[in-house]
Amino acid sequence: MKVVAKEIEMIAHFKDDGNINPIRFRIEENKKLKVIKIAKIISTDIEKLCGNRIWVYKCTAVVDSVEKLFEIKYDIENCRWILWKI
Repeated sequence: MKVVAKEIEMIAHFKDDGNINPIRFRIEENKKLKVIKIAKIISTDIEKLCGNRIWVYKCTAVVDSVEKLFEIKYDIENCRWILWKI
């Protein structure tokens, strides 16, 4: 996987217990918007970066008929989603 570090728009389900389940996200590629639906969440973890807590999700999705592994991050302090690796 290569590091992309690109902000994305995410639709996610926030549960009562505080857990977050990402569902699908939108990204701009070649001046076109692409919607990617998350097929499976493989793992979740919390890391600290410069004092900020960040949820890290390793997921799979089918993109252009190919299953891809990727990593997305949710910055809790700044309320933003980042496509980190793909």
